[in-house]
Amino acid sequence: MNLLKQKPISAGWQSKKAAPWKPTHDLLQISLAGHVLDAFWLHCGHRNFDVWAANATMDDLSAVAKHVYRNLFTSRAVEEQINVEEPDTVLMNTILYNRDVLYYWLLVKSIKADDIGHVVLILWIWMVMMCTPKTMPRYANPIFETLGRLQQYPEEVQKLFLHNWLVNLTGRADGCKEVDLLQEYSNFWVKTVYGAKGVNCNWDWLSMISVCIYSLRDAMHVVQNTFGIPIYGTRHTTPDMSKEVQYIAKKLREEKVQEYVAECPANHDFHEGSKYANKRSAFSRYRVDEAIIADLGFCWRKQNDKEELYIPSTNDLAMDSEEPIDMADELLAGTMALFEDD
Repeated sequence: MNLLKQKPISAGWQSKKAAPWKPTHDLLQISLAGHVLDAFWLHCGHRNFDVWAANATMDDLSAVAKHVYRNLFTSRAVEEQINVEEPDTVLMNTILYNRDVLYYWLLVKSIKADDIGHVVLILWIWMVMMCTPKTMPRYANPIFETLGRLQQYPEEVQKLFLHNWLVNLTGRADGCKEVDLLQEYSNFWVKTVYGAKGVNCNWDWLSMISVCIYSLRDAMHVVQNTFGIPIYGTRHTTPDMSKEVQYIAKKLREEKVQEYVAECPANHDFHEGSKYANKRSAFSRYRVDEAIIADLGFCWRKQNDKEELYIPSTNDLAMDSEEPIDMADELLAGTMALFEDD
């Protein structure tokens, strides 16, 4: 985040607070592209990558892609590094990062493409990874229970379960959503459209509009387009991230992060860092000094505290181009004003 001059976020499986999804998703997307670009530059066999890319055939791209994947995006590449005489810890951690981000991106694309087979495959892999000691068993257990019960269902029930895990209300390509995310969108639009007052402010009215909430949303679009109601919000657009990707690839190349470096200085930093926790200086640094007045407005998290559940924000929901979340208030206000004038 500091490299791209963005606001720092707290992340990691040891963090008790869930990381914000949208900036994390954007960062992983940019970072993965930067790592892939640097990897192609390393393994294309040409000093000038732009010249090679301009003249490369599809067979050339496929051959280099396989070589990149095998050497920088697989668990086997990590095992090969472990078995060398002087392992490069930085390179090993980079390969693990590349592998995990690629899994995540495959899950994202598979959900949008309604590829439930790849979704289940990634869940199986993550379940095994999360079951390892000191990781995330609280996530692994629900995945294990869900997939385990799925295996016990009859074949027809399995198909019913899998075919209804992802929903595409528009019929467009790459328009699928998870059922729980679809529920979040429904809740948002119900809150936006549900502006009942007086006798209509009751559960019967709410239940009536809930079943046709997307039809009401589309009706607001039709009214807005037909009568030219101005909307001052901004539609969701994908920003150009080419400069950020190029910058990350450049830094990776300068620091030789995805190359094997014998006697890499960072290896000693990892070793020294692991020894630091056993020193007396670490004890004096991290123990609570009762002589210092503590700020009662802030306290460390207790072990018995409940974990914070991440609730999707408006910014998260606005990532979907089919959902004009950022224009919802103005769209509703303009439509209702038109009816009031009539």
